[in-house]
Amino acid sequence: MSKLKLMYDVVNNMKDKEVIKGVLNVEGTKDQIKILAIVNDFEKNLNSGETKLKVSTELDYEGKKVKHESQTEFTMPGGHGCHGHHMHAMLHRQHGPMGHMRHHRFGQGGPEGFQGPEGFRPAGMRDKLSRLAGFLNILNQIKVEENEDQSVLVSLNLKELPPELKKVMQERMNHHAMFAQQGQLEQPEHFGHHGFMKEFFTLQEPEIQFNVWLNKARDVEKVLFTLTGKQKNDPDASHELKFKAELNLAN
Repeated sequence: MSKLKLMYDVVNNMKDKEVIKGVLNVEGTKDQIKILAIVNDFEKNLNSGETKLKVSTELDYEGKKVKHESQTEFTMPGGHGCHGHHMHAMLHRQHGPMGHMRHHRFGQGGPEGFQGPEGFRPAGMRDKLSRLAGFLNILNQIKVEENEDQSVLVSLNLKELPPELKKVMQERMNHHAMFAQQGQLEQPEHFGHHGFMKEFFTLQEPEIQFNVWLNKARDVEKVLFTLTGKQKNDPDASHELKFKAELNLAN
């Protein structure tokens, strides 16, 4: 089965949908102790732009405990031509720690360059080719299994990150470190959120597992992303960290 043809079919199905509805569950643990839990129940009409979000967040990190629940409804007209704007709005309207972290995660880096401690660095041709090489390397490692009922499991298991992906993660880590320092100086209540994200950007021996379940019509039913690794603050201390995100879509 062609991986590119499969990706094409999945993207086309998503593009033609009128409504996307599902639940996103996110969980982070440190030494098997839960430090983050998020449940995001969402529904979005791609024609009208009407979006409904119900978000529950729990954070228990470095002595800081946060519980937050919110319900949000908003409309961004524009139909299929404004998917990027819809996603941007959803990220900013999601309240709580994850909304704040995503604001910095998506707001200061992109295909045109990176914002770091030394200032803005434009992404040159070498950077773009390096990212393309990393993408093709990962694509080559993806496994596709078709079942008797014509449903498909797409899986990726990375025990060693490709050099190109390591470089991107290092840039993101530096980016988060910069904002963590700013958060500590300017907004102390947000420092714990940035510190939590930094935990996962500084993992040693990381292992990534990514699974996507497709039905026979090539609709996405479930996505599961798992990141595990070790954190060593000093030679005598080691912690096991695990981050899991599970997306279930209604078809």
